[in-house]
Amino acid sequence: MVGVAALLARLGEQWLDPQSLSLFFVVPIVIAAMRYGLGPSLGASVLSVAAINFLFVEPRFTWSVARPQDLAALLLFAAVGVLVSLVAQRARMADAARLEASRERFKAELLASVSHDLRTPLATIVLTLQSLQTFANDHGAEARAELLKLAESEARRLSDLVETLLSASRMEAGQTPVLIEPVSVSEIVAAALVDLRGDVSVNVADDLPHVAADPVLATRALANVLSNAAKYAGGSPVSVSARLDNHNVLVEVADRGPGLGAEPERLFEKFVRGVDADGRAPGLGLGLALARSFMESQGGALSAANREGGGAVFTLTFGSWAKAARHGD
Repeated sequence: MVGVAALLARLGEQWLDPQSLSLFFVVPIVIAAMRYGLGPSLGASVLSVAAINFLFVEPRFTWSVARPQDLAALLLFAAVGVLVSLVAQRARMADAARLEASRERFKAELLASVSHDLRTPLATIVLTLQSLQTFANDHGAEARAELLKLAESEARRLSDLVETLLSASRMEAGQTPVLIEPVSVSEIVAAALVDLRGDVSVNVADDLPHVAADPVLATRALANVLSNAAKYAGGSPVSVSARLDNHNVLVEVADRGPGLGAEPERLFEKFVRGVDADGRAPGLGLGLALARSFMESQGGALSAANREGGGAVFTLTFGSWAKAARHGD
């Protein structure tokens, strides 16, 4: 970087005065401090002083300094370089501290949310099994079947919560593997609907091109959006459709529920939860945040908007496989 600065200074020498040329060398000092730390930044300062002395201070192309004022200018630049290094290093450390604070806040919020949301299904499962064990002779076949069904439902809910936590942890650590391949939109929709409770109308054309996506992440992203729609649609019908838009395939999940309010984007923040029909805020508030992360990790996008005529619409954008192949992706 110091070499590039020296080249630029040589090129600009015919238009700039000697004092201005030293400004070219401030840039590598700052970049070195921000990206690599204090040591490399101080090294860039030393190299910059040496380059200025050798290339621009008389007598040129020697290490000698003919005039006292030039020596003073070099010493002043060296001091400025050290100060810039220290300031940039402090800014770099502040950014690392903010990142660590953000991670700690994420952990605290996650722990608070988990302690509440895991307690309910666990308590239901325990009470159901205790009832089956203690009052086995008092329950008829139909009652036992209902209790087992309730326990299974809560166990699935607990499994979904744990999977969401694991996904959030992997995403936060940047450890989510992504394997892009040509995938049928119909297959993604069908896989996302497997574990969904409730009726969803599907309108996906058979002649849509394959999309460039990770089938696992794409399915989980759509499943999260569908699950969110089922929770908050207020009993209104939910539909999923797909259409071609230029070189992208848009998958839309729509409902006629209460809508998304004035700030739809806020729903993609971690731990932001709506209110279900019974007044509770279900889930961890991570579903939509993870869905967007899943989409972006495979080059797609996820957006939300209030639907014309009432309700909400979520749009998952996938690039077509043909487009990705042309670009060598």
